[in-house]
Amino acid sequence: MTADRTPVATGPVRRTGDRLLALVGVSSVGPWPESGPGRVAGFGVRVVAFLIDAAIANVLAVIVGGGYHRSNLQSTYVLVFFLLIELLFVTFASQTPGMRVMGIAVVRADGQGRPAFRWALLRTLLIATVLPALFTDASGRAMHDRAAGTVMLRTR
Repeated sequence: MTADRTPVATGPVRRTGDRLLALVGVSSVGPWPESGPGRVAGFGVRVVAFLIDAAIANVLAVIVGGGYHRSNLQSTYVLVFFLLIELLFVTFASQTPGMRVMGIAVVRADGQGRPAFRWALLRTLLIATVLPALFTDASGRAMHDRAAGTVMLRTR
């Protein structure tokens, strides 16, 4: 602090998502390691994380809909809750509950922390169409991650 009590920056401003980057050992754009923390998450762990998040969305839909298949809107509720879980958790924590259980996180591909809201929104809207999540490039990044400038990495 200076004499007028203004804080003095001692380094770059870091976002909360940067803790994940430090945890996985990533500080710049790929190439990402082939094994261990920081490697691109494989298809299997991504699917299991999806299933966990889908189960949570189903439970929320049952609660809101007043019971299992008691409402004609249950499938709509499931989709809305799933997309909200994806958008909010990726934006604010870099991980959905399913991703946390599976030890994966979404970070910016340029190594600058968690994705900004607009990129998390783009990623979520692309996930809603399903197909981009099924196609990956040679490094293992899915189409929705490439379009949003993100990568899903293993945290352990």
